[in-house]
Amino acid sequence: MTTAVVTAARSELSVLEVIKNRSSIRRYKDRPIPKDILMSILEAARLAQSANNGQPWQFIVVTDQAMKRRLVDTADGQDFVGEAAAVIICLAEPEASFAVGPFEGFLIDLSIAIENMVLTAWDLGVGSCWIGAFSEDEVKKLLDVPDSLRVMSLLTLGYPDEKIGSRYRKSLSEIVHYEKYGRKQTGRPTTARA
Repeated sequence: MTTAVVTAARSELSVLEVIKNRSSIRRYKDRPIPKDILMSILEAARLAQSANNGQPWQFIVVTDQAMKRRLVDTADGQDFVGEAAAVIICLAEPEASFAVGPFEGFLIDLSIAIENMVLTAWDLGVGSCWIGAFSEDEVKKLLDVPDSLRVMSLLTLGYPDEKIGSRYRKSLSEIVHYEKYGRKQTGRPTTARA
């Protein structure tokens, strides 16, 4: 089996720079995303890791203007859904999923695939917004999604038409512990003695 080679222009940013610079975009230019760019974004999802390599995901790409406007109604009236160049409906297959600790694996697996798309999109100059406010039943009915699948999120994609502001993030000292909870500084490693 052969895999299509996707040839989209890449930025010169490191992965960490892409993560630092990325922001949720809710205003988009009226400009379509070229097919090779869109395919690169989808390829990033396809390549995501998953528990036991279950790959419990499927995606619906919506670019039709009328359908995007109908999706606005399913997404609590968020108008920017209809203004995006594309909306990716992110579907999970619970039956193809493996447990991840106490959690349903498809929740984690699909989140990894979506984040791959978000970061790849940003690297290619495309903004996105990961949407969790929507009616799963309405989306499923609108797009003929089978009962066996779950709608996990809507992902809007498009070229940003807004300035990116700074965003607050907690410092590492607020969120990182060493060796056990509550230990905020690294110490000298201890070595076991025989």
